[in-house]
Amino acid sequence: MNKKNPQKTASFLTGGDIAPDRASAKEMFGHLGKLFRDADFSFANLENALSTRGELMKGKATKHRGHPSLVAGLVDAGFDAVGIANNHLLDFGVPSLEETMMTLRRAAIPFTGAGMDSEDARTPVVLERGGLRVGLLAYSSVLPQGHAAGPGEPGVNPLRVRTSYTPLRNLDEYPASEPVIHTWAVAEDLVQMKEDIAQLKSQADLVFVYHHWGASMRHEVHEHQREIGQAAIDAGACAVFGGHQHVLSAIEFYKGRPIVHCTGNLIFDEVEPFFTEATLQTFLLGGRLDEEGLSDLHLIPCRCGVGGAPKPLSPKRGEGRVIVDMMQKFSASYGTDISVRDGEVAVSPLG
Repeated sequence: MNKKNPQKTASFLTGGDIAPDRASAKEMFGHLGKLFRDADFSFANLENALSTRGELMKGKATKHRGHPSLVAGLVDAGFDAVGIANNHLLDFGVPSLEETMMTLRRAAIPFTGAGMDSEDARTPVVLERGGLRVGLLAYSSVLPQGHAAGPGEPGVNPLRVRTSYTPLRNLDEYPASEPVIHTWAVAEDLVQMKEDIAQLKSQADLVFVYHHWGASMRHEVHEHQREIGQAAIDAGACAVFGGHQHVLSAIEFYKGRPIVHCTGNLIFDEVEPFFTEATLQTFLLGGRLDEEGLSDLHLIPCRCGVGGAPKPLSPKRGEGRVIVDMMQKFSASYGTDISVRDGEVAVSPLG
C-alpha cells in the first residue's frame, strides 16, 4: 500500500489471449467472470476480430474471428479495457477491423493497439481506478503482411523485430545442424514505444504495456522480448504483459517490476492442428496497484476455455499444481520466486 496516500490503491487482474468463436456469449468466462468483475482494473488481449464483414486475407494460413454478439461476454465479465494488437485482428481485412472497433465502442469497452492509422493505433487507454490514473498501450511484433498500421494505413500498432540464424557448428563437419537464433527490435520502433510510454506516464500514475511477441508453441523467452520488456520499464512502465505463444512462459522481474512473457490461451475456440495439451494450460495474474506500482502479485492456474468457460484449478494438486511447478521452473532464472502460500500462488522477486 502507498504510505503517502493509502486511499490511492486498487486491485487488478489480467489473463491470457481471448479468441471467442462460439454460438453464445452466455457464461463465456464461467466462474472467472466474477474475479474479473471484482477487480478494480481488468484487461486482456482480444485475439480475434468480432465481425461478420470482410474477406479472408490472401495467404493467411491460420484465421480467427467471432460474431460481434460475443462482445457481450467481455461486458458480462466486466473487462475495463482490451488490447487488440495481434496477428489475427486483420485476418478478414480492414472491414473486419472497423466493425470490431465499432462493436467495442458500442459496448463501452476501451481498447488500444489498432486503428485506422499509426497514430490511432498508438492511442492509449487511460482510466481512473481507486484514485489512480491507469494507462494501457499495446503493440505487436507478430506482423502478417499488411497488418501493421502506418501513416494513413489501418492496422495494428507495430514493434517490428529482426531475426538472424548463425550456425552453431562447422557446417562442413556438421551439415544441417541447428542454428543459434538472435532477435532484436527495430531501433526506430523501440524509440517510438519508449516515447509513447514516457508521454503516457506524464498523464497517468501507472502504465501497463501489452506486447504480442515470441514464437508460437515455444516456452522459451527470446532476446527481443527481454529487450522490449526492459526498455518499456526503463521508459516508465510499471509492468509488461505478453502473449501469442499459446503456451506458458516465464515471469521476469526487472528493476523490481514484472515482465510476464506469456500467460497462455484463456479462451481459444478454434483449435489449430499444432495445438497440444500445453495450449490448455493458462493462468490469471492479479495484485494491488498504488502510486509506486504493483504489489501482492499472485497467479491463479486455470484450464483454457475451448467452446466453453475456462476453469480455475487448485494450485495444490492435479493440473493446477503442474502449472505452478512449470512456472517455478521457467521463472527462477529470471529473478522470480513462485510459491504456494496459504492456498495462494505468490509471485515475487527472488530475495
